[in-house]
Parts: sequence; structure tokens; C-alpha cells
Amino acid sequence: MLHYLFRVEKFIPFLCRKTVYDIDYSKLYENGRRILLIDLDNTLIPYDEQLPDENLIALFNNLKEKGFNIIIISNNRAERVKRFAEAVDCEFIYSALKPLKHGYQRALKKLYDYDHKEIISIGDQIMTDVLGSSRLGLDCILVKPIKKKSEKWYTKVNRKFENLVLKRIKKKYPEKYNEIMILKENNES
Repeated sequence: MLHYLFRVEKFIPFLCRKTVYDIDYSKLYENGRRILLIDLDNTLIPYDEQLPDENLIALFNNLKEKGFNIIIISNNRAERVKRFAEAVDCEFIYSALKPLKHGYQRALKKLYDYDHKEIISIGDQIMTDVLGSSRLGLDCILVKPIKKKSEKWYTKVNRKFENLVLKRIKKKYPEKYNEIMILKENNES
């Protein structure tokens, strides 16, 4: 994986949005996207919450009505991911080991017939979600982490590495760097 650290392009998100609610899903659908691989922790709910609220349930119902196939893909343990996924009635992958390919490959096995261009992932971390998606040739929408204070120690370590990558992005892709930094502003909640 270290050789990926030298390819800054692997860390560039397709889009940056403040929250999962700020994504134009209709436009994604119009552009041929049909499958959403969505991270759980700090993308949909903070680490210190277990279940979706009524807004998230409504979002998932709306996305399914539009025709999206949704799979939650998380590095977290089975019981946490399963509980959430059952509450929103969708498929899930736990212990995905993002940014490794294995979890994404497990998610893709749940699909019958697809083209990579139909898939988009959504997550809050450059080091796991964006890099993991890029390794399989998938686009990733980066969202602002919901509640950084509740993050686990290993996520905090990833954020340190993320800062090193951001320095490289700033040099080579200053406009994308500015988009990412807007997500990082005022995020100490």
C-alpha cells in the first residue's frame, strides 16, 4: 500500500459535500449511478450513536425509491453495522478493512450485474474511503466527519496521515485541496 502514498491522485475525492444530505442524488442517478457504497461511522452517524434518526431513515427510503442499491461498508464490527443496516433495510459489509480491496470486493459480490461507473462510494476519510475506492477504480464523495471528538484512536491516527497527504494535494491540486479544507473547517464538535 505504501506505493499509493506516492500517487496523490488516489487520494482525490470525486466530490466534496458537507453531509450526506447535501449530495445531489438525482444528478448522480441521471449520470448513471445506481449503486451507493456508504461508510457508517462519522459519515451517517457518529461513533457514539447506534441507530439512524428519522431523517436518515427518510433519506434511505428516498434513495431506494429513486432506484439506488445501497450497501453500508464499514470497518466497524458486525453487531454495530448489522444493527444500523437492518434499521435502514439495506445490505452491509462489516470489518471491511478499508482501504484494502477486500471489503469492497465483498460488497461487489452482493451485486449481480453492474458496471464500475454505476458505483459511487461516500465516506468521511481520505485514508480509508477515498483511497479504498480509488484502489478499485471507484469514485468517492468525501463528506465532513459528523463528530470528530467521538472518533476511535485508530481514526485519529488516520487523520494524522491524512494531513501529510493533504500537503501533497495542496501542491498538485490546489482547487481540490480548498474543497477538502472547507470540510475540515470548524469541525471540532
